[in-house]
Amino acid sequence: MSGISSDEIRQLVRDALRELLPAGKARPETGSGTLLTRLRAALLDPKRPSVDVRIDNASDLTAFARDLLQAPEDVRVGILSGKIGLGLAQRGASAASAVPVRQRTAHQISKGVVTETMVAEIGKTSDRLIIGKGVVVTPLARDKAREVKLEIVRDRT
Repeated sequence: MSGISSDEIRQLVRDALRELLPAGKARPETGSGTLLTRLRAALLDPKRPSVDVRIDNASDLTAFARDLLQAPEDVRVGILSGKIGLGLAQRGASAASAVPVRQRTAHQISKGVVTETMVAEIGKTSDRLIIGKGVVVTPLARDKAREVKLEIVRDRT
């Protein structure tokens, strides 16, 4: 065996994949025009209540923050003063029909193996995974759990 630990190999694979796979196009805009165009229009039109922004994931949030940091001074002052309001655009629904927030719960597994794919699915609806005594959690599943903020707790009973 080589002198490289499994954690180092895992990190090298992640780095290589990150370089090879195209990053998804961030979509912090909705409606017509770019975010800056819509922010400027909101600054000039006091009747406009807010600028809706679609943020589906962390890369969208990062792109949105970068756009705001690069915005001209008058737009940033407009946001800080409250002249420009910001709202979240809802996916596939009009702003009038608000989607109820789903209550996240605990999920329980009493036997078997917990994989990365399972953690990704469980993380969509739960914020805690309770595993039984004999359940095995793969290292990639633990990494994914940290990524999706899923707490893994071993049931000692």
